Amino acid sequence: MSKFRLISKIFLCFLFCNLGFILCGYENSPEGVAEEFLYRYFIELHQQGALQLSTGLAKDKIQEEIELLKGIRSDPDLDLSQSKPFIDYKLLHSQKRSDESVAFVYDVSIKSKGGDASKRQLVLTTVKIEGKWKVKNFDTFMADEP
Repeated sequence: MSKFRLISKIFLCFLFCNLGFILCGYENSPEGVAEEFLYRYFIELHQQGALQLSTGLAKDKIQEEIELLKGIRSDPDLDLSQSKPFIDYKLLHSQKRSDESVAFVYDVSIKSKGGDASKRQLVLTTVKIEGKWKVKNFDTFMADEP
């Protein structure tokens, strides 16, 4: 086997392995589902995507929000990218409550296109249901400014 064919086979194997990781999506772990929920809900502003990762009270909150925004979201002139704020978050700590429940606390920084900035703390609880991790609840609070 030529060196070129060997390198090509290794490259293709590497490519397919990485593609598999990308297509599988988030990691089925407390941290993985928490991060993916945060990304979908706060960064993408995609409630339907966050809903897929939710159960219990989190699911109820998002469904209520979707219902409240139904009329606004159906506006064909709506362009969320024009008013979408810059949002950054950082995990402060996590607490394992049981083998099936882990809570996370995040610092969330929000900066509007107009330059206004605010900080929040997000408390998010994950639970394991039938082998899959879901977000059970989430709440945001005004963060104390240093």
